[in-house]
Amino acid sequence: MRLKSIPARLGYILGAQWVRDLSWTLFTILLARRSPDIMGQIVLALTYGYLVKTAADVGLNDYLLSTFARRDERPMRLLGEVTWLKLAVLFLALYAAWLITGWQQYGSGLRIVVLCIAAGLGMDALADSFFALCQARGRQDVEMRIRAPAALIGIGYGIVAVIAGWAPMAIALYKPLESGLCILFCLFALGRNPLPRLRLEALKDLFHKMRSGLIFTGMAACAMFYNKINVIFLKKYGGNADVAGYGVAWETIEGVSVLVSSALLGKVIFPLLASLWKENRRAFTALAGQTTRTLWAASLPLIFLICVESDRFLTFVYGPEYGRATLAQQLLTPCLATAFLHNLAAYAMISMRRFKLLFGFYLSGVIVNLASCFLLIPVKPLAGAALALTATKVWVAILTVGFFQWRVRPMSASQWALALAAACACVAIWQALLPVAPRELAEFGGLLPLLALFWLWRPPSLFEK
Repeated sequence: MRLKSIPARLGYILGAQWVRDLSWTLFTILLARRSPDIMGQIVLALTYGYLVKTAADVGLNDYLLSTFARRDERPMRLLGEVTWLKLAVLFLALYAAWLITGWQQYGSGLRIVVLCIAAGLGMDALADSFFALCQARGRQDVEMRIRAPAALIGIGYGIVAVIAGWAPMAIALYKPLESGLCILFCLFALGRNPLPRLRLEALKDLFHKMRSGLIFTGMAACAMFYNKINVIFLKKYGGNADVAGYGVAWETIEGVSVLVSSALLGKVIFPLLASLWKENRRAFTALAGQTTRTLWAASLPLIFLICVESDRFLTFVYGPEYGRATLAQQLLTPCLATAFLHNLAAYAMISMRRFKLLFGFYLSGVIVNLASCFLLIPVKPLAGAALALTATKVWVAILTVGFFQWRVRPMSASQWALALAAACACVAIWQALLPVAPRELAEFGGLLPLLALFWLWRPPSLFEK
C-alpha cells in the first residue's frame, strides 16, 4: 500500500509544483529577453534570498517532518514554537543581507531588490513548517491548494510587471506578494493562530529544540552555501550579464532537480523512509532500491538531451545573446544525477539518524566549493562558476551515495554495470551516427539505450496488485 500511495501523493505535489514552475518559466523567459542586466539583478537577489531562507529555516524542516511523521510531539505546540524561532532568525538574516550587500558596494537600487526578494523567500520558511505537517500526515492536497493560487497571483504580478516595463524594484515585489498570500492561506487552513504566548518555560523548550536541530541547521547552511556562493563570486568577476547567463543555464537544471528532489523525494519518499526505517527494514530497502533505480534511469536521458541540445535550446528560448551560456549548461548537467541520487541518499541517512556523518560530508563540500570558486571563477567566470558547482555536487554525491550503497545496498553490482553500459552505448551510438546522419537522428539513436533502461526500471504501476 505504501508503494502504491506514492503516485497519488506525488500527484498533489506536482499539481502545485507545475503551476508554479510553468508560471515561473514564463516569467524568467520574458525577463531574460527584456534585459540581461535586470535578469542578472533578479538572479543575484534570489541567491541572497535562498541564503536568507536557509537561515530562517534554522535547518528544522527535516526535523519537523520526521517528528510529525513519528507523532512524537503535539503538532500545534511544536509548530508555534518553531515559527517564533524562524521569525526571529529571519529578521537577523535580512539585516545581515543588507550589511553584506553594502560591503559588496552594490547600488542602492540593487540592495533594495535583494532585500525585497530575500524577505519573500524568508517568509516561505514560515509556511514550510505548516507544509511539513501536511506532508507527514499525507495531506499533500492541502499544500497544493495553498501553493498553486499563491504562485499564480504572485508570479502573475511579476509577469505583468515585466511586460509593462516596470523598474526592477517593482518586479521584485512578486516574491513578497506570493509568500504573503501563502502564509495567509496557511492560517485559513489551520483555523487558528499558531503562535502561542512565549512564556519562560516555552522559551526554554524553544532553545532546546534549536539545540537539537543545530546539526540540521548546519547541513542546510552548508548545502545552500555551496549551491549559491558561486553566483556572488560570478557577480564580482563577471558582472550582471554573466550572472544572467548562469541563471538561464541553471534554470533548466534546477527546475528538474527541484521537481524530483523537493516534490518526490522530500515530500513523498522521505516521510515514508522515516517511518519504514523504524517499522519495516525490508520495506525500507525495497523502497530505496526501486527509487534509486528509477532515479538513475530517469536522470541519464535528461543529461544526454540537455548536453546535446543546449546550444539550440538556450538561444531559442531566451534569445541569441545567451548562446555563450551553452558550455555552462553542459557543465551543469551532471548535477541532475547528483541531485536525484544524493538527495535520496541524504534522506535515507536522516531516516537512519546518521546526522553527524552527513554533516561531515556537507562540510567537505563547502571546502571543495570554496577552493573551486577561488581557482576557477577568476580565470573563466561563467564556465568556472558552473564547473565549481558541478565539482562540489559530484564530490558530495560520491560520499553520500557511497555510504548509502554500502549500508543499504539499493542496487546490485550487475545493476550498476547495466546503468554504465547503457550510458556507454548511448555515447557510442550518438558518436557513430553523428558523421553520417542528421543531428536529430543521431541524438534519437543515442537516446534509445537510455529509454530502454528507464522502461526496465520504471516505477510500479498505480494499479499493480
